[in-house]
Amino acid sequence: MIKWLFILLFSFSIGLFSAQSSDAKKRMLNMVEKSERVPPYSCDVNINIDVKFIRIKERVGKMIYRSPEDIDYKIKGFAFLPKKEMGTISTSLFKEDFIAIDMGKENENQIIKVIPIDINSEIVTGQFWIDSADLVQKMILITKEKGSYTAEMNYNGTLYDLPSKIRMSFDVKNQKMPALLTGDLEAYTDETDEDEVSKGTITIMYSNHQF
Repeated sequence: MIKWLFILLFSFSIGLFSAQSSDAKKRMLNMVEKSERVPPYSCDVNINIDVKFIRIKERVGKMIYRSPEDIDYKIKGFAFLPKKEMGTISTSLFKEDFIAIDMGKENENQIIKVIPIDINSEIVTGQFWIDSADLVQKMILITKEKGSYTAEMNYNGTLYDLPSKIRMSFDVKNQKMPALLTGDLEAYTDETDEDEVSKGTITIMYSNHQF
């Protein structure tokens, strides 16, 4: 039985590496390099949060970007911590070697699935929808501890191809607050159904970039 299990796992690994596209991996690495060339900047942000058991007004403030791993949000009376999950590219997924698989196209966007080789990676897998201008239109990240995140991007000609809008959805289950946010809430209600999974969304508008 153990022998057959090892054969199965080996065959699965060979299949993954065979499916990997060198062009897909090169494209992802080029995008990471492009994101790392973005200089420090600040911009205005408008944030809207939609979670089933939370009511909170739109928040406005500033975002200060120093690097993909060093992002601060300055919002009065509100602690907002999306950090790396909100970037157009989650660079933590690419710190170590990874497998990139070309999954074909959807609405003219190339879909690339990324699987880290490091078994200790917090991110289990990522999937990216990339348009003809090499802009990430959508990405899905599945993590070990924080559930899954889906981010959809819009662009409006900002320098360095930075998004003007990001709408992120995430799973909310068995927790009083989503892991991404805390703050002064207008209303909060405990959920009684422990098995219920609902979706929360965060929409951020970016404007007035200062590089």
